Amino acid sequence: METDNSSTFSAKPPPLSSDQLNYLIWRYLQESGYGEAAVKLQRDWKVDAETLSFAKQIKGHALVSLVQKGLRYHYLSLTIDENGRPSKQLNPSMFFFGPEADNPRREAADDSAPQAASPDNATTATRKLVRDTPNGQSDPVIAQPSTKKGRKPAAASDRNGSTGRKSTAANRSASTPGVELDVANGHPPSLAEVRSPSATEPGLDENGAQINGVKHDDRMDIDDDLSTAEHPINVPSIESISLPINTLTTGESIGIQVVPAKVANLGPFTTILQADVHPSAGGTKSITRVAWRPRQGDVVTAMGDDFCGHWKLPERLSRNQAPPVFQSVVEPAAMRCISAVAWEPNGDIFALATYSDQSGQLHLYDGQELSLLEALPASQRAIISLRWHARGLRLLGIAPYDNNIEGARHQPGSSILLWDLSKSPNFAGPSSISVPEILVDMDSASHGDQGIVCAAGQTSVYLYHAFSELEKSRHWHSDPAQNHQWTIVRCAWYGNEVLLVTASADSAALWLPMKDAMKLDAHEGNITGLELRPRPYGSAFWKQEFATSSMDGTIKVWQYDQMTNSIISLCKLVIGPASPVMQLAYSPDAFCLAGASYDAIRIWNAEHGHNHMATWKGEPETWAGSRLKDDDTMSIGGISNMNGDAQQISTDHSLVWDVESRRLAFGLGSQVAIIEFQR
Repeated sequence: METDNSSTFSAKPPPLSSDQLNYLIWRYLQESGYGEAAVKLQRDWKVDAETLSFAKQIKGHALVSLVQKGLRYHYLSLTIDENGRPSKQLNPSMFFFGPEADNPRREAADDSAPQAASPDNATTATRKLVRDTPNGQSDPVIAQPSTKKGRKPAAASDRNGSTGRKSTAANRSASTPGVELDVANGHPPSLAEVRSPSATEPGLDENGAQINGVKHDDRMDIDDDLSTAEHPINVPSIESISLPINTLTTGESIGIQVVPAKVANLGPFTTILQADVHPSAGGTKSITRVAWRPRQGDVVTAMGDDFCGHWKLPERLSRNQAPPVFQSVVEPAAMRCISAVAWEPNGDIFALATYSDQSGQLHLYDGQELSLLEALPASQRAIISLRWHARGLRLLGIAPYDNNIEGARHQPGSSILLWDLSKSPNFAGPSSISVPEILVDMDSASHGDQGIVCAAGQTSVYLYHAFSELEKSRHWHSDPAQNHQWTIVRCAWYGNEVLLVTASADSAALWLPMKDAMKLDAHEGNITGLELRPRPYGSAFWKQEFATSSMDGTIKVWQYDQMTNSIISLCKLVIGPASPVMQLAYSPDAFCLAGASYDAIRIWNAEHGHNHMATWKGEPETWAGSRLKDDDTMSIGGISNMNGDAQQISTDHSLVWDVESRRLAFGLGSQVAIIEFQR
């Protein structure tokens, strides 16, 4: 009997078990947006998938990767002989899925009507239905509504720059930017909802904005949590509906994945963490920034104006166990300000910027033990933002200054800084470039061995090549008469494409300076957040979508339309007029989009129609969001921003996903909510 070569195999791999196969299918269904099917599988399976011992070993899109590798091995085995030499060419007849596998599937005709059945055929079909039903008894026949050809929508654009379209199969498969589906929550309604508007119902406003996929007018939307008796809502009718594709040919056919799965309540899956630090005289501690350690989602860091610390999370949080204890990274100091933090992309280094006595310092900590490695001189000003490049131990920051500081001897302006830590131990200090504007935000992106940094402030936006050195690339300056103060900037770089977007909080304007495209009045209130959607894992196509949140209680998803050189709205998501959206975050896998108010979070499916997936509501007994909202309301004289006045919110909001896109950290006041979201 021959034995395996011990130098090649140390153990015989076990066979694939049913639990392992079911888990791979369950993960695939979730990653592909088939939430209902995943829930159905888990119910029939009767196993808590996340508790399986091998679950944490499985990476994203594992089933697709495994099948693709298996197919390659299958085709290789068909084309080589027993000695491993090529023996034949692969031809279509040898394809695993048949010779037609590489042909595109044919779409069903949009307005093709089924032919009327003859009496004989109808009788046969009736008898067959009786045989195929349980106990030989037929179910009551449900009359199918007759399909009426919808009228062609008008070609006029709505105020968000989006256009209506006829709901056809061809249009549904197209990826034309700026086109919004007339469907609720991103899904067509069920058969029971297909109807024509009556004479007493309001007709469909073809020029109106869309809310969760349904066209409404552009006025403030009613929160669906409020009483419908106090706030009546007119639901627009759907004029052109394609019937769902049925999955069964016998018995009762039911459309699958037409109506989204039930919205999950994440309240029971939440752990509240408290930043237990001793407040200095004259104020209470307030968290300004929360961050997960990359690669390993077991450490959450939080910083405030004069403190910084972390929580070490167990592998699985439980409501019955005591929450982790906050551990300070730096000791509080009366004369020192914590101005910025950033994790190195591999989680090996934690960078922290401090400022005291008109002198800035950069502290580098070991990513595992969070012990101090080195303290470097930074600048004579406070560094308000830090960003790491994806590779190369290169750290970027901005340090603004003005002449209102007592004892200042310079004109107002800012410095853009680059620390190339790969040069250590010969590191001589950061390279720096000064600009005359007071910069308030920055972002960075890298591609291969190249990197860029963008910065915004006042009426200017800067773009620099930044890897080993800082080299100015572009500078844009908006018209001062328009009074746009660019306060948020984001950039991304994939292949030859660079996306640079900036937002003006007070004027609610969006600007793509590289495209010379601007969107005025993007929201009815101040813009509170701007995020670019990451490119989905393994996808070669980049949609270049981005989202903004606002005090008006909405999140809007945008895309640049090259044909019209404009910024167009893809959809409008609502938390409610009484719930301003203070922060938003895309999950790293680009599948989910989350928006946070003071005491509520909603999660939408960014990959499939932005349907509502989950809701979190902070309980007043354990979460201080409602109280902080009242405090902000009193301090600024009303939270509503409908009058367009500028507002200054005293409470910082921080919302961030972990690296596996399964947990959210929501920082507000002195608390952080760790919210489990198992898809």
